[in-house]
Amino acid sequence: MQNPIAKQRALLSLRDQAARWLAAYDAELVSRGLGFTEEDVAAVAASHRARPTPTEKPGPGTYVSMVWVGLKATFQSYPGELDPADPRLAPVAGLSFPAYATAAAAIGWATDDPALVARVTAAIGVSPADWEAAIDGWTERIKDDVVIATMYGQLFAQVGELPVKDSPSGVADH
Repeated sequence: MQNPIAKQRALLSLRDQAARWLAAYDAELVSRGLGFTEEDVAAVAASHRARPTPTEKPGPGTYVSMVWVGLKATFQSYPGELDPADPRLAPVAGLSFPAYATAAAAIGWATDDPALVARVTAAIGVSPADWEAAIDGWTERIKDDVVIATMYGQLFAQVGELPVKDSPSGVADH
């Protein structure tokens, strides 16, 4: 088992790596002429207001699962950084890990809103069908691997402002 100080340092390094990955993803997305328009950002914000994070308590199965994950996380050793060439981090249905986290943060609890899903997936350059396949693939990786789940948590939590598409004049659209 990793000593507590080494574990804390490794987790802080993963947090920093997630921030770098998101910044690189945002820049790469915008450089390809993709990203969110101001209307997209407004639609995402409106959806988040209309569908806040659920507050109901988890059922017994979810609770047991949470305890199990907590135990696995407690005894897990964490690397200082994840190798981007690690096959566990290969894109799923065209969505890299940062792309998946960005889309998940934008869509939030609006998975039942096909217009929002279409808007978000268009902004990141994939189809709604790709998004559905990515949900399945990334969920499988995240639920079975505490290290990957930890990095996903860091990516998702750090999404912040969505990458805004450049306007035809070359200036960010805001």
